[in-house]
Amino acid sequence: MGETKSVCVIGGGPVGLHVASQVQKQGFSTIVLEEHAEIGRPVQCAGLVSKSGIDELGIDLGTTVLNEVRGAKMFSPGGEQLVVERYKTVAYVIDRERFDKKLYRIALDEGVEVMKNAQALSVRGERVFTKHEGRGEVLKAGIVVGADGAASKARAAMGINTTMSDFVHTFQARIQGSYDPEFVELHFGSFAPGFFGWVIPESSSVARVGVGAAGRNPKDSFEEFVVKYNFQGKRSDEQSALIPIGKPLQKVTRENMMLVGDAAFQTKATSGGGIVMGMTAANACAEAIGEHYKKNSPLASYGNKLGTINRELEAHWKVRSFLNSLSKQEFDKLFVKLRKAGIEDFLNKEGDMDKPSKFMGKLAFHPKMWGLLPEVVGVLMR
Repeated sequence: MGETKSVCVIGGGPVGLHVASQVQKQGFSTIVLEEHAEIGRPVQCAGLVSKSGIDELGIDLGTTVLNEVRGAKMFSPGGEQLVVERYKTVAYVIDRERFDKKLYRIALDEGVEVMKNAQALSVRGERVFTKHEGRGEVLKAGIVVGADGAASKARAAMGINTTMSDFVHTFQARIQGSYDPEFVELHFGSFAPGFFGWVIPESSSVARVGVGAAGRNPKDSFEEFVVKYNFQGKRSDEQSALIPIGKPLQKVTRENMMLVGDAAFQTKATSGGGIVMGMTAANACAEAIGEHYKKNSPLASYGNKLGTINRELEAHWKVRSFLNSLSKQEFDKLFVKLRKAGIEDFLNKEGDMDKPSKFMGKLAFHPKMWGLLPEVVGVLMR
């Protein structure tokens, strides 16, 4: 009996829906299992995406864009500041619920079947055991794609182990106040061990304020952060989430199973952002599936297609590991050294929030940056 040429995608977030749409376009029956009752809710994302990444993906964000930003203000634990800015849009603040629903409509238009309130319980070969609307069901699919987030059950089913050091817990809320709508803010300090606090403006009067923390209750970190910086406006949409900050997984396939997105650690360890990287990897995943069904190519070719993505993700991980190794005093000194070396002007011209390798390699060609050699070596040796 031949292989069933169909695909079951576990997870109805942006990455899962994008994989499903790209597979369905190639003529293979695709079904998405989404554990929640509504696509796009609950929202567990800061919703900041790079313009360059979205352009490369060829996605029309349309009415999902709430704000456009052109730079970032970064603050060390002791209050040292770095400002990176452009004179044009570098990133979009999107409405994640609208964005997910937009991808959902695209998937439906392509012919993808989406089952809500459907939880994948286990996978045995081509059989996917599910709980749908409270009742047990068994689905059959030749390939199963795990796009089920940081706490991926598909990843566990593949026998891939992780530790809590591979993640940070986050807490975020929308807070009313007065904000500069053109800049995001990143705040480093003891309130956010292993990560940082952020301010992502939706407008001049509302921002998404959040904190990531390793080994600490994120709600406690959040409360300390908002008190420290006096974010005392009316709150709404409070959410907690788990974000992978470990190395991207090298093994993303096993037999008929594949991993993509947060489930595969395809997130930027520096910032936790995963939409652009995850959807880029989704294209590679869908391409590998098409080649497998059409040409009998091994599913493992998916891993080979991730070379460029993984190189960038590993660079993000090395930077994160280096930053996490610094004491408060070392962090402050680093900011001072970076500012004196002219890093702000350098990043204004060369920076890319998705692809650090594009500018890290150029440091050697800027004499002012040579004084940063110990730090660069410290990152590369991670």
